Amino acid sequence: MLTHINLNDAGSNKETYHIEIAASGLSYECGDAVGIIAENPVSEVEAILQVAGAAAEKIIYFKNEAFSLFDLLRYKINIFHLTERLVKMYAGVVEQEVPAVRFNLLDLLRIYPVKNAAQFEEVIGKMNAISPRLYTIASSPAAHQGEVHILVVKDQFHINEDCKAGLCSNYLSSLAVNTNRHFFIQPNKRFRLPAPGKDIIMIGPGTGIAPFRSFLAEREATGAAGKNWLFFGDQHFVSDFLYQTEIQHWYETGVLTKVNLAFSRDQDKKIYVLHKMLENAVELFAWIETGAHIYLCGKKAPTSIDIENTLLHIIEQQGGYSTAKAREYLDTLEAAGRYEKDVY
Repeated sequence: MLTHINLNDAGSNKETYHIEIAASGLSYECGDAVGIIAENPVSEVEAILQVAGAAAEKIIYFKNEAFSLFDLLRYKINIFHLTERLVKMYAGVVEQEVPAVRFNLLDLLRIYPVKNAAQFEEVIGKMNAISPRLYTIASSPAAHQGEVHILVVKDQFHINEDCKAGLCSNYLSSLAVNTNRHFFIQPNKRFRLPAPGKDIIMIGPGTGIAPFRSFLAEREATGAAGKNWLFFGDQHFVSDFLYQTEIQHWYETGVLTKVNLAFSRDQDKKIYVLHKMLENAVELFAWIETGAHIYLCGKKAPTSIDIENTLLHIIEQQGGYSTAKAREYLDTLEAAGRYEKDVY
């Protein structure tokens, strides 16, 4: 970990971390993702062992590999938000009636305790491994040699009035500079920059800006001749304008041909990226008609769905198409690699 910065300013209700990782000799392309497997909090692991009455150093096998119970719970097993299938399995092992809803393992153990350590080990052996989390790369191989950058928003939510945080985003938000951690590169061949002379339209609200920082840095470093148009939005201009200085630099130097910004909570009526698209519908459709590639990155629901529906509306209105023909038009762009999505 070389750099770890919260990009949100005072007053924001978000924590969005720009993280730079030393990666000399690493090979990746713009559009690829970094894969990270989080570690479970020590406090949660110790509480589980205590409630279960299990010895931390006890060796058991998980997927044909030997681990101490502590290491298994700390590094390998998903202990949060267990699926209903796993909750049902747990109920069968402990021979108790357990509601078919999602639980954390610690809560299950406290409310529906195991009878002994052997029963606990049976439960552990049937659990799922921690799934990797993927973060689209926010750096450029040409502009950020020897490094790879990611953008991570801390996922915070409430369960029964208790504030909770997503496992990996909470893990990454708490890592210190100079910490060493494992990661891998996940290629994404369906989200690639076009030829240097092609125009691109980038639609990336919130952390959806990550690949477009990569795209713009790459195009600046390589001197690509294609025009670049960015749509970005978040809650507040003052506290949530991610990569503001770089975006302003790219606009001032001409790397960004056009930029449209939407800060939803800076006025009484909320304004989103899709409203900026509608305001620029004529020019947006003209760019598409003359060969521009469209990229969409951000939350799958409802953000990406609303933005795609807006794009279809623009195609329908500006092109004089029926709803069905507008859909066919966009599908044709997607099949030709001119409309690409990276949604999560």
